[in-house]
Amino acid sequence: MTGAPFGSVGNVFYFVADLEAAVEWYAARLRCRPVVRGDMLVAFDVGGSRLTLHVVDEVNSSGPSGTVPYWTVPDVDAVVAEWTAHGATTHRGPKTVFTGERLCQLLDPFGNLFAVREEPSATAVRTPHGAESATPVGPPTVVDEAAATQARADR
Repeated sequence: MTGAPFGSVGNVFYFVADLEAAVEWYAARLRCRPVVRGDMLVAFDVGGSRLTLHVVDEVNSSGPSGTVPYWTVPDVDAVVAEWTAHGATTHRGPKTVFTGERLCQLLDPFGNLFAVREEPSATAVRTPHGAESATPVGPPTVVDEAAATQARADR
């Protein structure tokens, strides 16, 4: 096999008990209308990736299950403020991790994880405890042992 076997995130499914309530809530938070509508699912185009809300069934229930896709946003804290004002709760974060990224996992009112990430600022530097400093640096390319240890602590 040549080249990268995977592309960008194409579709993320969230399973919800009340499809119409979830559609209304996500349409307001994402500031977009659904691009696909069916009896059991509704899908949004979110920055070129698809977010599909599907009615809970015998195979999938709602809630966090260990897989967390992160959506890139310009300001994690602004998203957290807006979403928590409308019924979401923080699950993990918000916090800046050793890579300089700002991350937060939110639980939507329907029990699903929705995670957001902010690119590291041009002046963010990895430090042993994930704090930011003002020295310019490029993106990290190799994770050293100290950074790997911090990554485990950031979970």
